Amino acid sequence: MVKTELTHQTWGPWPTVRLATEAVAVEVAGEVGARVISLMDLRREREWMVQGEPPTELEQMAWAEEGAPFGPRESFGWDECLPTTRTCADPLDASSPGLRDHGDQWGRGAYLSADPDAGALVHTWSVPRWPYRLSRRLSYEDERTLLAEYVLTSHAEVALPIHWAQHALFELEDGAAIDLPEVSRVRPSASIGIELPDEIDWPVATLADGAKVDFRCIARGLEWATVVYAEPGEDVRMVQPDGARLDLDWDREFAPALRVWLSNSGWSTGGPPNVQYGMEPVTSADDDLGAAIERERARMLQPGEAVHWWVRMRLS
Repeated sequence: MVKTELTHQTWGPWPTVRLATEAVAVEVAGEVGARVISLMDLRREREWMVQGEPPTELEQMAWAEEGAPFGPRESFGWDECLPTTRTCADPLDASSPGLRDHGDQWGRGAYLSADPDAGALVHTWSVPRWPYRLSRRLSYEDERTLLAEYVLTSHAEVALPIHWAQHALFELEDGAAIDLPEVSRVRPSASIGIELPDEIDWPVATLADGAKVDFRCIARGLEWATVVYAEPGEDVRMVQPDGARLDLDWDREFAPALRVWLSNSGWSTGGPPNVQYGMEPVTSADDDLGAAIERERARMLQPGEAVHWWVRMRLS
C-alpha cells in the first residue's frame, strides 16, 4: 500500500480534506460540490489545478440552486458533470425546466467517507432531480499516480440517459504542450474569437481564413477560446516548459472521447478573461445530453444498474 497522509484543512469558510503521498497532494472541498481545488506536485512545488476564490456562504447557496449558471467565476478546479455537461431539455420531462448547466454535482455538498487506513477519499452525491447516486473514490496507485474510481447507481424505474465529463481545469504556462498521441483530426465545437471549420487537423490546424495555428503549443494571450473533441487511443499528456508532466488515462469503454477546452484569455463575461485548459474524458463527443441522445450516443443507465469506470492522473 502507498504511504499517505490525510489532513483536514480550510479553504475560506469551507472545510477541506487533503490526501498526500511524499510526491503528490490532492485537496477536496466536500461542501462545495466535492470540488478538487488542488492537485500539487510536491517535489516540483507545482500546482496543476486552475485556482479560484472560495465562494462565500451566500455564493455557495446560489451555486447549489437548480438554475445556477456556470461562468468564469465558477470555473476552476475539478468538478464532475452529470447527467449533462451543458444545459439542455430534460429528456424525462419536456415540460420541466432544462437540465442544470454543467450537471447536478458542482456547488452542491457531497457526503465524505474518508478512510485513512485505506488511503482513500470517497465522496457521494445524491441529487434532487433524478434518482441516481454518484460516488468518486480518490486514492494513489503509487506515490505519483492519482486514481479516481467512479460508481454510478440507478434508483429509477426507467432507464436514465446520461452524459458525463470529468471537468478538470489545468494551469499551463506559456510554452507548455498538449500531446494527443495518434490523433490527427479533431472536431471543433463552440469557439470565441477564432473561426474554425467543422473538422481540423491536429495539432496544426487551418483556420477558416486560411491561417495556421498550432493547438499543441500553449500561448496564453491570444484572446480566443475553443472546444475540440478527439478520440485518443493512448494516454494523453500535458508537459510544462520545465519538463513537469501530467499523463491522463481513463476507461475508454465508458468514455471514448476527450473534450479539450483551450481558453487563451478568450472567455469572459465582464471580468478578467479566463486562462485555463481542460482535458476532459467524456462519454461522447457532444456538448450536452440532448445532442448525445439525438445522435444516439447517450449512455443508458438501466433501472437498478451500477456502472463503474476510472480515470488515472500521473505526475512526473
